[in-house]
Amino acid sequence: MRTPTPPASPLSDVTAVLLCGGKGERLRPFTEHLPKPLVPLHGRPLLQHLLRYLSLQGIRRFVLCTGYKAEAIHRFVEETPLPPVDSVECVDSGEAASMTDRVLDARRHVSGRALICYGDTLANVDLTELSRHHSESGALATLTVYPLRSPYGIVSLEENSARVTGLMEKPVLPYWINIGFLLCEPAALDMMQRGTDLVTFLGTLAGREALRAYRHQDKHLTVNTEKERSEAEGEIEFFTLLEGTAA
Repeated sequence: MRTPTPPASPLSDVTAVLLCGGKGERLRPFTEHLPKPLVPLHGRPLLQHLLRYLSLQGIRRFVLCTGYKAEAIHRFVEETPLPPVDSVECVDSGEAASMTDRVLDARRHVSGRALICYGDTLANVDLTELSRHHSESGALATLTVYPLRSPYGIVSLEENSARVTGLMEKPVLPYWINIGFLLCEPAALDMMQRGTDLVTFLGTLAGREALRAYRHQDKHLTVNTEKERSEAEGEIEFFTLLEGTAA
């Protein structure tokens, strides 16, 4: 009896496009010598955590969109033990390139759908569920969003007086933020214009009712400042303790 062929992974056609070209000026002095994706967290570059997590989720092809200190990321790919994947390509668009320029320069290495991720953001997004949600919606692109938490305590006041009616310490607000993990059909990338930004691209898709959101409410780390990097050091265990990523 012939052994049944296992079903194809829902992510088998997806190439991860990682945006790694920014200068990360708010992370100085780290970024005086390193591009932001190589800033260390828990003893490993942020980019290494991201590559390992995405590969565990089933992604096998990667394009790293470089710019600022591109040679450091190229050297990282050549010298660092990486998870078992099919390919990791580096595409240097220069320091001045826009995000859309970087994605479009990478497109020659993308044969199917693209998962566009920020190189300074980690989140334990369930990519299989993201892909299912995306496919069922019929959208050209699906953006992963995360609840917006206020960095401040909130005071509620009576409308016509100064009487305090309530206090909340750093509450979750009724808004969502863009954390990347943007799953795009090839037809969505056809709408991307050079010299613009991702907000313009997403606005074009939304205007054509071709953009959906996937709500992620579990772990999320972003590293834009030294304060965020320090906080991320204490929360990175959800990546380092995943099966296959522990040291």
